[in-house]
Amino acid sequence: MSNYQLSIVIYGPGTDPNNRSHWALALHREGEIHGDLFQVLLVDRDRLWYQFDKRTGVEILDKSAEGCVTVATISVGHRRHAKRILSNEPVPMDGLKRCQDWVADCIVTLEIEEIVEAGTSHFVQRLIGLPASSVAEEVGPDRWRETER
Repeated sequence: MSNYQLSIVIYGPGTDPNNRSHWALALHREGEIHGDLFQVLLVDRDRLWYQFDKRTGVEILDKSAEGCVTVATISVGHRRHAKRILSNEPVPMDGLKRCQDWVADCIVTLEIEEIVEAGTSHFVQRLIGLPASSVAEEVGPDRWRETER
């Protein structure tokens, strides 16, 4: 049985600092193009309030995504626990945090629970706020997969 990959799917170029790229987390089998997508969606722009959204069996890199970053490999045994953590991570409702911050918070929790390697959260946190093209450069071709258009 193959392991699962945890990836950050990046939507939008994010070149405007006031309109950063949208980030979501995907949990999918290694080498597969379909999996589970976990994200928070903006429901109140003025207050920066978000709502949790989970989609099962979706195409990870659909045409609206810029690409994705492989963050970690998760064993089959840890998959259920990882899904529970991602589904229960509090959504931003403080007027400050955004979807990228939520993704980083999820990674911190996964690291605390020893589902991802120590240091993974630092790797992700340094990518927050970067345009998609800069993320691709920062992580390199071994971790970045661009959407085919």
